Amino acid sequence: MDRLSLIFKKDDVKLLHGETDAVEFEVMCINLLRRPDKKLFMEKQFEHTGLKVHVFPAIDGLTIDIPQLIKDGILAEDNFCPATGMALIPVQIGVYLSHYELWKKALLSSNKISLILEDDALLICDQQQLEAFARHIPEDADLFFLNLRKNKTRPISLYASKFTGRFWGLTAYFVTRKGAEKLVNLTLPIHKSADEAINELSKHGMITCYCARKELVVECSNSRDVRNFRFESDIITRTKE
Repeated sequence: MDRLSLIFKKDDVKLLHGETDAVEFEVMCINLLRRPDKKLFMEKQFEHTGLKVHVFPAIDGLTIDIPQLIKDGILAEDNFCPATGMALIPVQIGVYLSHYELWKKALLSSNKISLILEDDALLICDQQQLEAFARHIPEDADLFFLNLRKNKTRPISLYASKFTGRFWGLTAYFVTRKGAEKLVNLTLPIHKSADEAINELSKHGMITCYCARKELVVECSNSRDVRNFRFESDIITRTKE
């Protein structure tokens, strides 16, 4: 038994799935219709696995009616992006609404967990690794992130860590049915970006977030990551415009 195994006893963390439970989940990927290149990229990653990815047509921020969203109570009139000091741009709102629609789908799923991916998610794990980490999601988890993005974490088991400060990135995460219910009920109207909203809920103890001990997915739209870079970000490039 290695040092980590001595530190983290088998029963220290109660798990969402029992030892004999089948770990089943849907894989849902957000993709803009005007980005078929990203759709193909995601589908190719799953060609040689037993996992089927369901591509969800993203809500395109370039086509949304912002005044109507405010009137309908979906978007807060005082919405704000701390990074720019200005109101959220349409693309950010579209991303938020796309994740929201998949939280609603996860809530209706017969599975305990659903995997949500953005279309710039590069899997650096195989199916066996992915399922092993899914089996070790803590019982009280609402969200379990697969991409770490240099966020500061504290290990709580051989498979899971907790964030120790602000965290960023919705590239790839499991959402539990309980977590989906919380997100559907707590995240409208939209005040900030989806990342910021989840951060705020976590900070105030309204949702419980974990992440994998090992980076299983990387974001391939970060131009600074020369090794994994594949696509320009649809959000960042427009935020800078």
